[in-house]
Amino acid sequence: MTTKTEQAQKISRNIKELREKLDWNQSYLASQAGVSAAALSKIEQGVQRVPTIVVLRKLATALKVEIHDITGEEPANRSEMEERNLEFYRKFGVLEDLDTEDQKMLINMAQRLKEINK
Repeated sequence: MTTKTEQAQKISRNIKELREKLDWNQSYLASQAGVSAAALSKIEQGVQRVPTIVVLRKLATALKVEIHDITGEEPANRSEMEERNLEFYRKFGVLEDLDTEDQKMLINMAQRLKEINK
């Protein structure tokens, strides 16, 4: 079992690695995630306690990854289709930028396309 300090350090390392892969600075990630730059800096230093699930979810969404990619935990078991769907949404990142009605319309279109290709 890991301690809270070890968890905070692992999360810190993972966020920094994911951010650097995108060639983003802390300020940019903070603005994309809707968290303060100071809070992100403390998280990346690994000296603060483990971030809340709300903050982890905001960071994961901004980085287009799953929360388990940040925490280092085992991912949930998903079907191949679910994985492909998640990859599609991550790759194109369109859903988060659309309003609710447009999100529903795009999901319906994708589902119809999936039915046609069966």
